[in-house]
Amino acid sequence: MDEYVVKIFVEGGLEASILGLGTELEFYNTLCEVDSPLKNYIPTVLASGILHLENGSFEIDSWDGKKVPDVLAKCNLIPETGKGDVFPFGIRSKKLFEYRKAGLSESGPDSSAGSNSIWPYLITKRCKGKIYAELRDELSWEDVLNLASFLGEQLQNLHSLPYPSLGNSSLSVVEQKKEFSFANGMDIDVACNELDIHIPAEWEIFVRTLSQKKKDVSSRLNKWGVPVPEKLMEKIDGYLPDDFLKLLFISEQNGMKRALKPLSWIHSDIMDDNVYMEPCCTFGSNEIAALTDNGSVNGHNNGGEVKSWRPNYIIDFSDLSIGDPLYDVIPIHLDVFRGNSSLLKQFLQCYKLPLMQKTPENRSITANDKFRRLSYQAMCYCILHDENVLGAIFSLWTELQTAETWEEVEQMVWGELNNYQGVACHVTPTPNL
Repeated sequence: MDEYVVKIFVEGGLEASILGLGTELEFYNTLCEVDSPLKNYIPTVLASGILHLENGSFEIDSWDGKKVPDVLAKCNLIPETGKGDVFPFGIRSKKLFEYRKAGLSESGPDSSAGSNSIWPYLITKRCKGKIYAELRDELSWEDVLNLASFLGEQLQNLHSLPYPSLGNSSLSVVEQKKEFSFANGMDIDVACNELDIHIPAEWEIFVRTLSQKKKDVSSRLNKWGVPVPEKLMEKIDGYLPDDFLKLLFISEQNGMKRALKPLSWIHSDIMDDNVYMEPCCTFGSNEIAALTDNGSVNGHNNGGEVKSWRPNYIIDFSDLSIGDPLYDVIPIHLDVFRGNSSLLKQFLQCYKLPLMQKTPENRSITANDKFRRLSYQAMCYCILHDENVLGAIFSLWTELQTAETWEEVEQMVWGELNNYQGVACHVTPTPNL
């Protein structure tokens, strides 16, 4: 078993666990279908299925994510998207599940029924090397720069993948009728109709979820015990948009108003314990790299060799989603790079994809266009994040404890993003209908 890793899905109850595995399997299938280079840098999937207790005995049913397994049908776990989807518990169902759960209190109803006797599992090949968290303090600056380049290249591969479209018909399945409104009280559907804006269901879920999170943002931050200065806590509501549609940067093209923000698959959790690195050696000025075993090449520690480390795997795709690719930059910059702007710049140079499509008029961003600033968008995501992101920010930049405005925090942490242009001519990934 030393060569294998067995992951058991349990977090969030049975439904969340099944959707987690189903989404991963759909994602791996997409990687293989399009022959993405990313598949060479994630653990090889060897087996997957469902372990369950049946009449006092443990049974194992293999499952590739397709069709509804009998064990799930018996416990009335029906996928959100209904029949006909190749991956009934894939990303479509996962996003609709998240949408349905948005805004529910922690004490509200959940979907954990049956989770004490059913466990989805995934078996992958064990990665060679060490996680970056174990190597951080011993790596050279060149190694860390190479890591930033690697992450930029692999995130480009990830964010370029085609993704399944939810479709407005799928969204209506769970609508029934779940009311969402902006902080100003206006219903989102009404706002879109009045402004004649067409946005895909994926963005609609995204906007509605952010709006819901804003309603209790202060209580959530206080519950976490985040060391946010009191002056900033008082200004949160004024800093966040009253209408999250503004973050999508709506522009009129061919007589129709559309969002110019890209959508993509997102990992959501690329941190220092989810990146593997392997030892290698470089030889002389030619910098020819070779894999090593215990720090040497072919078992010989010849003179002139310099031990180095290079990234080889990204792991843990349990939090896969579809959303703004900017979300993936947050854990990379704050956790992997520890806020180093030089590493963020190196990452972006290798990433190359646009984080915001340019308007036809290609006008420059002014100080008043805060909704178009990537730094502003990233800061809003940090404030509303499901994890304690602000705790990381105020720990890394202790001087921000005396900040008077959120704009000061935004510029200090995310200012480098505003210098990023991306490759405007790159084709944005399109959904699979």
